[in-house]
Amino acid sequence: MDKFNFRSIGYFLKVADTLNFTQAAEELYISQPALSKCIKQLEDEIGVSLLNRSTRKVELTAGGKLLYSEWKVWHDRSEELLHQARMLNGKGAARIRIGIVEFGGVVNKVVPVIEEYDDSHPEFVVDFEILGFSNLAKKLKSGDLDVIITLNTEIDDSAASIHVRPLMGLQLYIIVPKKNHLYTRKKLQFSDLRDETFCIFTDSYSDNARSTIINHCKSEGFMPRDIKYFSNMRSMEMTVAHSDSITIGYDTFFDSYDKLKLFPIPDLNDGHNLVFAWKGELKKTTTELFNYLQSILKDQKA
Repeated sequence: MDKFNFRSIGYFLKVADTLNFTQAAEELYISQPALSKCIKQLEDEIGVSLLNRSTRKVELTAGGKLLYSEWKVWHDRSEELLHQARMLNGKGAARIRIGIVEFGGVVNKVVPVIEEYDDSHPEFVVDFEILGFSNLAKKLKSGDLDVIITLNTEIDDSAASIHVRPLMGLQLYIIVPKKNHLYTRKKLQFSDLRDETFCIFTDSYSDNARSTIINHCKSEGFMPRDIKYFSNMRSMEMTVAHSDSITIGYDTFFDSYDKLKLFPIPDLNDGHNLVFAWKGELKKTTTELFNYLQSILKDQKA
């Protein structure tokens, strides 16, 4: 059984326990589309349909029920044995508490890489938290998280104890939904947005999102006609996807861009990075994880 299958079986077991892809994805800290894709890949690999899916419910197939009963025992026992093996090899597994910004695209990129590293390092255990900018920064400063993966613009590295290293570059876009009249345009300039409703994070959620967008509007000679403020990513994603309001962000913001179109903003794209931040001394296990993440992500574009 290869490592991909071990993780995929764990994902299948979670869906089978909840019979709800959305709930299972939240408990696994991955997006619902990524979870669905993983289950489909598992079904294709073993040649067995595991789940009957409809818009109203999820059910196990007859084959899914059979495999669930066997895989559940095997998977739980395997995790128990891995824990015992880690304890035998030393003082226990090295545990690292990682907070990741709640952008669907970031979670989809970063979590599988960390899981891949975790699978090949039995001495290493990860605890995940998916949070907004402010909560990530607070938990890092308080010591409740060892590492956070966030935006460089959302972390105060002026304190000597906070250290930041870049993981990958990011690009800002004007994000336009299908219901907006600008969706059919081939190109957009910021000045084209003077009559649009903007979706922007509150100051309590992001330290600089509002000021950056407002100041750029002013530099183009206008103020937003209207602003909708959001204190979490999910609410903004749902609103932008299903209304005619636009936002400014990265293509790592959301889980899906099926109903959205992205227009680059060249003059706002200097110095935006996804970063790896920690407080105090960087431990050997954390250093190794950072090096692995950077090696995988540094050449990727957002």
